[in-house]
Amino acid sequence: MHHGIGYPVYNQFLWWFDESVQRMDLEKLRDNLSDGLLARRVVASTVPGARDRWVASNVSHSLDFYPHFIESTDVLAWADGRLDRDIDPETGLGWRLAAAPLANGGTVLSLVASHMVADGGALIAAFVAANFPSEQPRSVATADGTAAIGSDLRDAVEQVRSVAGWLVNAAASALPIPTRSGSDAAVPRSQPTRSQPKAEAVDANWVSPHAVAEVDADAWKATARRWGGTSNSLFIAVLTAASGQAGRASIGDSVQWSLPVSDRTADDTRSNATKIVKIEVPVTDAADRDLSTIRTTSKAAFTAFASRQAAGLPPAGISQALVQMLPDAVVARVPQPRDGAEGLASNLGVLPEFFTTVAGIRARAVSGRATFAGADAAFARSLDGGLTAWVCETGTSVTVTVHAMDPDRFVDDQALRDHLVEALGRWELTARFW
Repeated sequence: MHHGIGYPVYNQFLWWFDESVQRMDLEKLRDNLSDGLLARRVVASTVPGARDRWVASNVSHSLDFYPHFIESTDVLAWADGRLDRDIDPETGLGWRLAAAPLANGGTVLSLVASHMVADGGALIAAFVAANFPSEQPRSVATADGTAAIGSDLRDAVEQVRSVAGWLVNAAASALPIPTRSGSDAAVPRSQPTRSQPKAEAVDANWVSPHAVAEVDADAWKATARRWGGTSNSLFIAVLTAASGQAGRASIGDSVQWSLPVSDRTADDTRSNATKIVKIEVPVTDAADRDLSTIRTTSKAAFTAFASRQAAGLPPAGISQALVQMLPDAVVARVPQPRDGAEGLASNLGVLPEFFTTVAGIRARAVSGRATFAGADAAFARSLDGGLTAWVCETGTSVTVTVHAMDPDRFVDDQALRDHLVEALGRWELTARFW
């Protein structure tokens, strides 16, 4: 995940505090994080076929405390600068805590980790444990010597068994079934009708546009209720509207969104515990603000996913066990799969108090995102995706954080913000952009 696809994937949370957080409190927080879930290093397996495994890391980056005040308009540029190649799970330096004072008062805080080290749920769990005085930090269990070899042998057997099962299922699915009626056959998704991009190329200077729209939490929740939805269905509706306005789909089309679902448990030490559920959302005109269809569709998809999980059925798509057996050099040369999704819509929900408050100071808003660091226009086109987005809720604010992965229709940050402003305005919402 970190090296295999050519560009490292980083998760980042940003906290915006209207009051100043003292450096000594942040140093203590960093020290606590160093003793918890993020303190892990990946090591190569000793047995062919087994996955690389985690061991505890006894090294970590020091607190990156920016020595100068930054303007509020420069927060996202400062945040982008925290995505550094020296954050690497193979060295044990897989995360970094950083902070900067704001020129108009307050502090911005950043926590970055390789996605391999922690998904969004793992980052939240690690931060809460480090920030909660009575919480016992959970760390990675380390096996060495014969115990490590035994662990690798067991994992290799499970991986081979998983790949074999996937191959059998894939072969069975490919066989014609004479008794299957035509109405039961899978119908391929139609490709949304997209506008033609402008003739001028933007490849040389293009980087994935990034926007954070901060909306009043009470207004957001009241709007969702008014139009028969939830925070999640409003979030998906806004993204669908923005994609339609950008020309990635036309009225009457449907677009598919990937919705991450966490199966993380209370004492979970896994770095990644996220699965994907997909839904189809119709693209409608601006007069249609009803959210009930998205709400119903999402509920049905989550219910079906839970049923598959309970039945022990494997997820659709290529075997992850097979991918994990391949060397990074091979994975990097394999074209990234186009799964047909318009993008990712990750709802992190209402964040816990010990995540939004540091040293007694509550953040006005928190933004979360994942991003391909350094990805260029050619890579973005190879994914054929539109928007990837995250929503976070605090007591006072809802942040919609968006990356655009279409260099032809989202040429820069301003274009992305313009489409988000229009999409939010459809539901009579306004936003403060970071």
